Amino acid sequence: MTIEGRPGYQQVAFSENTFEALLTFLAMVPVQGITELIYRLSDGIPAIKVAELYNVLCWSAENRGGIDLELIQEWFYGKQPRRIEIALQVDIFPSNSMEECQRILEEIEKKYRHLRTLCQAVRREVEHRLAEEESWAKYRRDTFEMPKEMTPSIMGIIRNIKGNRE
Repeated sequence: MTIEGRPGYQQVAFSENTFEALLTFLAMVPVQGITELIYRLSDGIPAIKVAELYNVLCWSAENRGGIDLELIQEWFYGKQPRRIEIALQVDIFPSNSMEECQRILEEIEKKYRHLRTLCQAVRREVEHRLAEEESWAKYRRDTFEMPKEMTPSIMGIIRNIKGNRE
């Protein structure tokens, strides 16, 4: 694996034999605890490379390559900057709640200023997701809610159809 691009816009490029080596590695190690094993073996390796390894396993391997995404998600709440740095580069959010994601990203930025750029990248995704959720909520309100002034007459029609006359 090689890192290409300038800081903040870096990408990991894989060599031709990367996936073969990865399959060999997976065959040699137990699936249980592989998330922690990879982390422990990654000392001295750039966080972006470790995160990309997790991403490849999660999104390309059978059974997520044994990677425990919930465990990585917990790293956002921990006090170990390296784990947080890796988690910020794995394709997951700190929480299923986008409001909670915003809160935890703010905390990380305050505690670990060197991770600000990574937090901002995740924050853009969170804000995009929030805007998308609001758009869908507005669409549902506009499309499926009955205006209050029409509700009694619609209920009358429904009663007539059912044969209930009150």
